[in-house]
Amino acid sequence: MSDTIERMNYFQFQQVGAEDFRLEQLYHRDARARHDLGPHSWGIVQGCEIVETEREGDAGFVDIKLLPGMAVDGFGRRIHLLDPLAVPPELFSVFNSERLLELWLHYDEESRRDPDDERTTICIGDTAFSRVVETHRLIVGTLSTEHDPLIVSGLEAKPALADGTADGDAPILPADKSLPTQDFPDPRSSGFWPIRLGSVRWDGTVGKFRPVNAPEDLMTGRVHAGFIGASLLAEGGELRIAPRAPHPDGPDEVDFATLEGRMTVEGRAIAKADVFLHGGMLSFQSDGGSDETVPLTMRRVPDASGSGADLRVQIGEDAAADNARMTIGTGLDPYDSDPAAVALSVRADGMVDLPVGRLRFTETARQAIDLGVPSDPDASMRGIGWQGPSVYARTGNSFYWYHEGEHDPAAGNPGTDGELLMRLTSLGALEFGQEFRQALNFDMAGQSSGIGVQDETLYFRSDGNFAWYRGGAPDDSELNSGGGATAMSLDGSSRLTVEGGLRSHGRVELYDQRLAFLDSAGGDDGDPLEIYRHHVSSNSNHLRVRIGNDSGGGDRFVVGPDSGGFTEQFWVDNRGDAFFGRDVEVTGELTSQGQDVLFDVIAGEVALNRTGAGSGTHNLVVTSSRLSSVGSAQLMVGLSDIGNSGHAIGARWRVHYQPGTHSVSGGDTVTFPVQWRVDDSDGRLTRFSYVAILMP
Repeated sequence: MSDTIERMNYFQFQQVGAEDFRLEQLYHRDARARHDLGPHSWGIVQGCEIVETEREGDAGFVDIKLLPGMAVDGFGRRIHLLDPLAVPPELFSVFNSERLLELWLHYDEESRRDPDDERTTICIGDTAFSRVVETHRLIVGTLSTEHDPLIVSGLEAKPALADGTADGDAPILPADKSLPTQDFPDPRSSGFWPIRLGSVRWDGTVGKFRPVNAPEDLMTGRVHAGFIGASLLAEGGELRIAPRAPHPDGPDEVDFATLEGRMTVEGRAIAKADVFLHGGMLSFQSDGGSDETVPLTMRRVPDASGSGADLRVQIGEDAAADNARMTIGTGLDPYDSDPAAVALSVRADGMVDLPVGRLRFTETARQAIDLGVPSDPDASMRGIGWQGPSVYARTGNSFYWYHEGEHDPAAGNPGTDGELLMRLTSLGALEFGQEFRQALNFDMAGQSSGIGVQDETLYFRSDGNFAWYRGGAPDDSELNSGGGATAMSLDGSSRLTVEGGLRSHGRVELYDQRLAFLDSAGGDDGDPLEIYRHHVSSNSNHLRVRIGNDSGGGDRFVVGPDSGGFTEQFWVDNRGDAFFGRDVEVTGELTSQGQDVLFDVIAGEVALNRTGAGSGTHNLVVTSSRLSSVGSAQLMVGLSDIGNSGHAIGARWRVHYQPGTHSVSGGDTVTFPVQWRVDDSDGRLTRFSYVAILMP
């Protein structure tokens, strides 16, 4: 026992001996041990894991080794495993059955000298040991005494009593059993303090190790060194506490750290995974740490029957208070007390306020609000819900709308000072009273609209448009379906727009108006297509069909069937040209530009005789024997004779005429440039056929 810390004080020409050097060593060894037990606690510092390795050619058995590492025992002695250490089965020879056995690591020392090294002896024949090797030994089995007592000032340290005071005169032994003020054993190697490494499975019937049943058995009972102190400061502005070996499946797979006792956090606490509260409650205090006589807490409360539980949010203790509230608010400032920032408020007096926003019930269609339900299993005959896109209100009798008044339990009674405005009967009849009036009025942003009744007339009134929407959400913009679909609209110019088609079982009349055909965007693409009535003179009227605004020939009036694909049977373009898909019957004279012949058709076949891959243009020349002056012409071409010498893989033959590329010479002769192409190296295009239609 010593109450002083002594070290050497060297000076010039001082005589020193072995005892002085032992004192020098003792000073540093004690300082190191007290450091390891002061701001640190004893245990495994790093490594020292038990590892199983399969025995080659010996299935079902393993070899055991310890990985390199470091540990500090309760006397501050450091134990180093600098290399992997094989665990010898001989240590377990006294155990003759199969069992799980504890494995311990203990500090040890060995005195050593090297007789061949002159520096380790004083003189020849001297038997003194000049070296001490700090080593270790392994212990197997369950220990009756895990370690020797710790002595402070000659007294054995003992755990504090339940009230935290000392047990008599005994120094208090901390729960972690790390005491930097202890009297260290003398000699140091005499103290008994093994460190648990884990457990291994020993089969004494065969004298071999077997794999443990669960990997955690290899780590059972390990005590790791820790930190002791009142503060832990981070130099770099960020403090990281994490397992030294991260879990392969992520940091949230296993328990990592335990905090025993109260904790104060001056700053944000951020959880990037789940937060579990095992018992207790969350209490929301003022800045000064007080509930200000209005407790605000959140906790788990078991059901009185023991078969359920509540998440209880306590808002004060006065059941009649209207100023103790649980509120959900909006805005950038989370501590904003402005009532305008409150979206939802649940008060201690049982009232629920929704100052702003909407109450929404999403997902499954159901009766979302039940009114007057006798018990949970009973279906309510009074409620509000929705079915698909429809919302409903359910009642066992009538619906009533009152103006002012107070609640009265009698059906149809608006209560004291109340007035019945409207009733929806159980038969679905809506009653507004007996007077003619505009029963529904809408006045928004200076615009008035409404629905009313006149003598023999039901009317709808609007300052601007009328619209019918399907789906979507409310939107204040003009003629905006709010993400839904517009079914029909009647604009301020009394123009009716119907989406999806219009059916009439009666006569449709147009008064001096045109029937215009527009594209999907409501435009005419620069080419008006219209049908309208044109008055020429008295008793002389035309039904005109307008096809475009020029005579270029690109716009046509086309007639034909459509059964999965439109077939042109007759058309007239804006140049005056016409096409007939079949016979034309004429009971009178039929002329074209003063000529009796309307057109000339010339058909034939061209011997092209092309072999091998290639492309080009063949100028096909035809001369009419019936028309002296050709005005327009069309040509149809088709393959007549094609083939190849080998296999046609990816082969292609083509003849093509681009309409409008012909030329006329001499009045009756037309040249058509016909493009041809062969995409097969051993292919041939021998002939193609054509039909030319010539018109004046």
